[in-house]
Amino acid sequence: MAAKKIDSLNIIGQTNSEALSKDSGMSRRDFLKISGASAAVTAIGCADPATQNIIPYLKGDDKKIPGVATWYASTCTECPAGCGIQIKTREGRAIKIEGNKENPINRGGLCAQGQASLQGLYDPDRVRQPLERVADEKGRVQFKPISWKSAFSKIKKSLAKNKKQTALLTGNVGSSLQALINEWGTEANIKHVVFEPGDHNALAKAASLAYGVEGVPGYRFEKADFVLNFGADFLESWISPVEFARAWAEGRKHNKLKLVHVEPRLSLTGANSDKWLRSKPGAEILIAQAILKNILDRGLGENLDTGVREQIQRTVSKVTTAEAARSSGVSESDILLTTEYLVNAKAPLVIAGGAAASTSNAVELQLISAFLNLVLGSVGKTVDLGSVRKVSSSPKSITSLVNDMRSQKIGALFIYGTNPIFTLSQELAFDYASKIVPLVVSFSSHLDDTARAANLILPANTSIESWGDFNPVEGIYSLQQPAMTPVFDTMHVGDMLLKIARDSGNAAVGAGAEDFHSYLKESWKQVHSNSGRGGSFEKFWLSSVENGGWFKKQTGSAVKVKVDPEAFRRDFKKASFNGKGLIVYPYSSVKSFNGSSANKPWLQELPDPMTHVSWSSWAEMHPETAKDLGVKQGDPVTLRNNTGEITVPAYVTEHVCPEIVAVPVGQGHKAYGRFAQRVASANVYSLISNKTTKDDHLPLLSTKAIASKAMGRPLFTVMQGSFDQGEREIAQTEYRSSSSSEKAKKEHEAGHDEHQAHGSHHAPKQMYKQREHPLYRWAMAIDLESCTGCSACVVACYAENNISTVGPEHVAQGREMSWIRIERYMDKNPSQELKVSFIPMMCQHCNSAPCEPVCPVYATYHNEEGLNAMVYNRCVGTRYCGNNCSYKVRRYNWFEYEWPEPLNWQINPDVTKRTAGVMEKCTFCVQRINEAKDRAKDIGRPVLDGEVQPACVQSCPTQALSFGNLNDSNSQVAKAGHDSRAYKVLDHHINTQPSVTYLKDVRYKI
Repeated sequence: MAAKKIDSLNIIGQTNSEALSKDSGMSRRDFLKISGASAAVTAIGCADPATQNIIPYLKGDDKKIPGVATWYASTCTECPAGCGIQIKTREGRAIKIEGNKENPINRGGLCAQGQASLQGLYDPDRVRQPLERVADEKGRVQFKPISWKSAFSKIKKSLAKNKKQTALLTGNVGSSLQALINEWGTEANIKHVVFEPGDHNALAKAASLAYGVEGVPGYRFEKADFVLNFGADFLESWISPVEFARAWAEGRKHNKLKLVHVEPRLSLTGANSDKWLRSKPGAEILIAQAILKNILDRGLGENLDTGVREQIQRTVSKVTTAEAARSSGVSESDILLTTEYLVNAKAPLVIAGGAAASTSNAVELQLISAFLNLVLGSVGKTVDLGSVRKVSSSPKSITSLVNDMRSQKIGALFIYGTNPIFTLSQELAFDYASKIVPLVVSFSSHLDDTARAANLILPANTSIESWGDFNPVEGIYSLQQPAMTPVFDTMHVGDMLLKIARDSGNAAVGAGAEDFHSYLKESWKQVHSNSGRGGSFEKFWLSSVENGGWFKKQTGSAVKVKVDPEAFRRDFKKASFNGKGLIVYPYSSVKSFNGSSANKPWLQELPDPMTHVSWSSWAEMHPETAKDLGVKQGDPVTLRNNTGEITVPAYVTEHVCPEIVAVPVGQGHKAYGRFAQRVASANVYSLISNKTTKDDHLPLLSTKAIASKAMGRPLFTVMQGSFDQGEREIAQTEYRSSSSSEKAKKEHEAGHDEHQAHGSHHAPKQMYKQREHPLYRWAMAIDLESCTGCSACVVACYAENNISTVGPEHVAQGREMSWIRIERYMDKNPSQELKVSFIPMMCQHCNSAPCEPVCPVYATYHNEEGLNAMVYNRCVGTRYCGNNCSYKVRRYNWFEYEWPEPLNWQINPDVTKRTAGVMEKCTFCVQRINEAKDRAKDIGRPVLDGEVQPACVQSCPTQALSFGNLNDSNSQVAKAGHDSRAYKVLDHHINTQPSVTYLKDVRYKI
């Protein structure tokens, strides 16, 4: 057999499998070639890394202390919620984003999206300077750099010649920026259109009709003891998820809040509910009507005006429970049982939202939900009409704008903060319409789908580089301030608008303000006046900047309900869907929101909480549907209708209705950046009809598509190997009777010794003398009742500890580097119904750690403070510790992972960057522990409880995690160990003596 020639040898550590296959013939000469190359590889591996220069400040800042962080209070703009944030900077670089405890919306917690906004600042694919769209000799479109002066000059000339309408299309913007836009609009007759995908217009319309308020009401989950939810994923993406998650956890803890969730797909909120009712899409309104009729038949609603009650009763007079059950797929007994709980609840709440309430009958479903709240007496208790959120997005307006663009009525179009070519389907053809407009200017920070259609791209600063303000709810005035100078040659969008307005002859715009910062500060004089606070404005302004805004104490002011007679004249019927085939069910997730976060690798690598899919889109379908299509897990499926076509991997699950195919929104960009376009993904927006309702609502759940099996096998990775915990008792649950809250409270407060925290098992007897921890024994407690599985802690850990993202190919090989993961398990409750459990899993810092004795070089050891510590430069990469870890939380660096410039600016200088061949894992954020110890030492006292918060603990929206010194009997973690729900994972099996105590999840039997 002739010897095969070896063409090449990869010398970066990956082996040429063909060269080393058993059946490859090999001559002596080839063997020596490989041996020589191997020696070269070894030598290269032992060489010092390339020399890097350390460049000091050209001019030092005498107000900064090297190594000491500076924090800036600001506001998150990743979604319309308006959470307060604190931006940590070191030597002029922003390195970490955390929640602001002063802001009443999020009170210190922050979701994965908010924390990942740091990667938007350092995105290597940001537009770094103004660009002009030109065509080369062959007609190919290119974007070439242009100076700011030339760009503004071109705009000035174009507007001077423009005899047509000028339009400005934006997403939601801050209060002062909106005021500036209004000034420009009035002065120059500018048409301003606001568009955000997934609007809340149906909810706002129903609130206007049923309550007489303009906007979205406030919902007080912390005051409720029973919630009936029609599809609103309030723990993941609906309205204000961090705020609602915190309130929900408080309601569970203090009021024993029960949750019944009605939706065709099991969402993150549904997974945390006590009972999930899987309804057919569009039939939720029938269930709501049946429940309302049953409640009215019992005589409730006597608090209402007689005429209003009679009108409400008339809207449900023809509905029967039997018909509702038949049409929805939810049993009569479940409908009647839910009615019973609502009637008996002291503080009930009914809400509707999300994809399930984004249908042709969305306003009607919201109205029935509002009627339920009125009849149950929830308005003024759990429905707060004094804290209304404004709704500014208008789908009808963007339809009108596109029609004007097609009719050549628009001479210039400016776009900021929205990506309509991505979020609207070809049915509206925004892409085509934009080509008709003579001048299209994008203020996008990225060359996204819409920016590529612009003539000029004037890149705006990110929120971390900008001034701004937000008034999401009455009484909350949040400020946004720059935490660092712009990374690239960009401008504040407000400064650009001032420049454009004044260049075009509108000198009055901005009231003479020098720049947007001056305009913002001037506008806050009105906030100062309204605040009723004395003293100078300058003092008020500095205080507001320091605190992240001015926040009026929330009292929940009473608002008189005014029911509009039109509310009773609606057509209350089941939703309808266009086309044939399966109903396309688009939904928003914590990973992608509406697509604006698609180029952030932390979020791309983050496993989806419900499916654990990473770096991909997917289509959730029922096993019956998959069988009919001949599809198995991961097979590509094509969805096709008159609007568009996508191909996406199948995710086969019983947790969706057979009638639907559920696809997350936000993926499938044709432009944006390397991370957004790297994934095997599809844009489900391209399948959705853009026809709006008469109520200015764009239904996302309105379209069907024909599904068929496609060819090939895309890269598709589910990061959790099994969702069955068997008899390992990893994520434990305590089931309680919903009528025995007082007994449950006593059980909750009963306790036992911390070392016996093993659930139903006794602590193993120890044969050897236990380790002593003289001053500190650091430990963590995790309350699974409060943990929602939102994954905020995972991204916080990525950001704090310089954890690498490895990309889809290495994730598929099990080489992910995350130090903490959220495990999701599927079990059965005592009624043999689905029970979903979430459990954060990190290094348990075991007192008898299996990893320590097997390390041949003592790279991992147990220190005197109870930490399982690592010495990275001692590790030789045997991976024995990883093999012996019972919790599989150790990660191995297969390669030297590098962040592309300037993403490497996000690196935390307090944490060692690990190299290839080294194991790593959770350290309990030892750098934060040492910082707290140093501060305490300077004062001359020990570290107090709560002074140390690892990144995961600090970020948790629900405060499910706590950390402290186990030697302090009054510490929160020590008290958690005495809770009757306390247990330690696997300890009763293998006696590892973990330092992490879990409190069993609590679910109520409904």
